[in-house]
Amino acid sequence: MVSPPPLGGRNVSKAMTGLGYRDAGRFDQQRLVVSRQRNSGGGPVSAVVSGAAFGTRRAVEDGQRLGVSRMGRNLAPSRAMGIAALCGFLLMASSGTAAFGSPRAVYVQTNSAPNYVLAFDRNSDGTLGGAIRYATGGNGKPTANPPLGIPFLDSAGSVVLSDDGRFLFVVNAGDNSVTSFRVGPGGLQREDNVNTDGSRPISATSHGKLLYVLNSEATQASITGFRVGADGTLIQIAHQSTSQPNGGMPAQIQFDASGDWLTVSERNGGAIGQIDVFAVDKNGVAGAPSASPSSDNGPFGIAFTHQDLMIVSNEHFPDVFAPGPLLSTVSSYAFSDGSIAAIDTELANAGGACWNVITNDDKYVLVTSPFTGNINSFAIGKHGKLIPVNESSVVATASGATLDEALSRDSHHLYVLDSAGFVSSVVDEYAVNKDGTVTLVGSTAAFEGSASGAAAW
Repeated sequence: MVSPPPLGGRNVSKAMTGLGYRDAGRFDQQRLVVSRQRNSGGGPVSAVVSGAAFGTRRAVEDGQRLGVSRMGRNLAPSRAMGIAALCGFLLMASSGTAAFGSPRAVYVQTNSAPNYVLAFDRNSDGTLGGAIRYATGGNGKPTANPPLGIPFLDSAGSVVLSDDGRFLFVVNAGDNSVTSFRVGPGGLQREDNVNTDGSRPISATSHGKLLYVLNSEATQASITGFRVGADGTLIQIAHQSTSQPNGGMPAQIQFDASGDWLTVSERNGGAIGQIDVFAVDKNGVAGAPSASPSSDNGPFGIAFTHQDLMIVSNEHFPDVFAPGPLLSTVSSYAFSDGSIAAIDTELANAGGACWNVITNDDKYVLVTSPFTGNINSFAIGKHGKLIPVNESSVVATASGATLDEALSRDSHHLYVLDSAGFVSSVVDEYAVNKDGTVTLVGSTAAFEGSASGAAAW
């Protein structure tokens, strides 16, 4: 699959131009003003251009605006992995303008070469307005991502925010780098782009002044640590191999709630998968890993409550390659001083549960599964028991493959990257209800099918 071209503009670094960061950043951003189209119907349209390739979009220089319609949800592409169902999209001229003027936003990466971050302004009702794209200064990997050869990164956490929301970090799997952006009222300002001291970085995690990146090279995966400066610059402080050589197939790296421990999910580690745990010393340096067996096949996404209850979604690898139903699950673990103790495992669905996020009150965990397009919701019991919010635990089903997800800072809204046959992507917007269910509010216009990662504030 060939990556679509960027929507115009130039990637001009401070070093190349001598401009200040803010001046250089102006050339990195592409404004796409989105005319909203609600589920109940869209507004007036003054011009329509349709097509299945992003090459139909004309280049847009910085400051010029292109209206882009919101995608309707009447598509029915195959949800099976690897089926490149053709997805049409509309480009519409809009008389309205929407400036990106608040740190309250949703971010995804295009995972293209060159790579970009799409920053969607988040409205007070949870809907997303216009998007601006910012060059990361690195390259994504829009083709042949293992194990399925898909265009998006088969991982969780490729786009993450710092704890305080001041910085955004994006891994660039195509050129083995990671980029830091400063988040401000005017949008993103790129601060640094450095090598990750490994191959194919796919996930990152941040805690305090530390950033760790997971490199997923086939021969020996590794993690690399950086200290984040006050200005967002990155200084490498650590490098450590994971416990599983030769094809452990890691999916995510995640700090625990205390920041004293790092965890890595390895889908193909041990008998049915394992969780690597690294102690982090007072200088931020990770030690050698210890491995704990997974409760079920193919551990993928990792999330922690504030009390360090660990929730892991299991895609049931390697059954993902075999015919017949997938029995993906969600597991809870007690996590204490680097030790893991299994508590509960519940059936999620037949869709290969991969990504999960926990509401900020620690009451619910929301899980996305690409095969079925499902969003599952489980209440988190007092002792870590996982309780489906309804008989099936399924609270929504998208028209495409549900991938990375992110909650707004207040957990009132959920944003899910939704791939239509891996040809194009949208971000679906959901309201999170008090009972842990979700309600679809709308969706953005279409963008690159290689898009990966999701972060929100």
